[in-house]
Amino acid sequence: MDFKLTDDQVAISDLATSLFREHGSDEHARSLQDAGQAIDRALWQKLVDTGLLAVALPESCGGSGMGMLELGLVLQQQGRFLAAAPMSTHALVTLAVATQGSSVLRDRVMPSLLSGERPAALATELDVTTALIAEPGELGWILEGQLSNILLEPWHEFLLAPAQTPQGTRLFLLDLKHVAPKRTTGKLTDMQTVCELYFTRAIVSVDSELGTSALEWLKPRMACCISAYQLGVLEEALHRAAAYVSERQQFGRPLGSFQALAVRAADAYIQVELLRSAQLQLAWRIDQGLPTEAAARVSKHQASQAGHMVGHTAQHFHGGVGADLQYPIHRFYLKSQAFSHIGGGAEAQLARIGRALADNSFAEYIHE
Repeated sequence: MDFKLTDDQVAISDLATSLFREHGSDEHARSLQDAGQAIDRALWQKLVDTGLLAVALPESCGGSGMGMLELGLVLQQQGRFLAAAPMSTHALVTLAVATQGSSVLRDRVMPSLLSGERPAALATELDVTTALIAEPGELGWILEGQLSNILLEPWHEFLLAPAQTPQGTRLFLLDLKHVAPKRTTGKLTDMQTVCELYFTRAIVSVDSELGTSALEWLKPRMACCISAYQLGVLEEALHRAAAYVSERQQFGRPLGSFQALAVRAADAYIQVELLRSAQLQLAWRIDQGLPTEAAARVSKHQASQAGHMVGHTAQHFHGGVGADLQYPIHRFYLKSQAFSHIGGGAEAQLARIGRALADNSFAEYIHE
């Protein structure tokens, strides 16, 4: 089998690398942080203009007609440069609306999603029972309850989130201009804004609900995006760590020549390559229409496991300076830890894999 990327995939990856390098230097990141800006607006517009924001979207919906493999390549490069744009969530929400939403919903919101004019956020804790209840009413759905651990910046105007309905858990696209829940906000260690949202008899239109299979459709794609971004973060963190210990001298020798560091670096490299394999397999299975539950669990577990191990290794290789909040490697450490816990950490994924194996839920995947 030929596992090489196609010419189109290489071109997309190169375009993403060029764009994110321009907007992802350490100096640029520091300037955004000093200005208190969580989003690089100029980068966001370029993602729209180049079509990278819609790379996985069907051509019939205004996209490039590619798939999760290509979107993963773009997100991997974004992770390498920690470019400040919520691309993965917006791209997934746009794809969900285009493929799982009603024609009424598509006609109403797709133009503003495609243009990037109204950015969309996504509730990432999809495996947790939601405390938001949706009841049918005369004017639409009535929302009551709470959403927890929502990564939501002030500039986001849409939120795709699950709610409990009489028919089970469904996904709803909430227009935050019209549905204004009470918010309690905080900051994660990587400076993302995290919110608790409280709804009191908020009314949303009937067409805000996505299809009955949308939630299960979304889960593997979210795992794919998280894993791709984490792969880029860890690749760059390990690259920087290797460069540092190759140059830093101790006892007249480069630090990297000491066996203890070499073994630990090899372990970290193996973790990164395991994540690459898991992420690529998941993306390929999604694009081929194959069962994805097991691959999604494995990929998310490896993203969490590798994030913990490689993030700490890269920071420790830099010694005391690695703990400096203003030193570049610390940004990669914080981001790797934040992405390790999105959707549940490594232990949570192992527990779900164990339960699925005990229930024989992966039989179709194992024996195909």
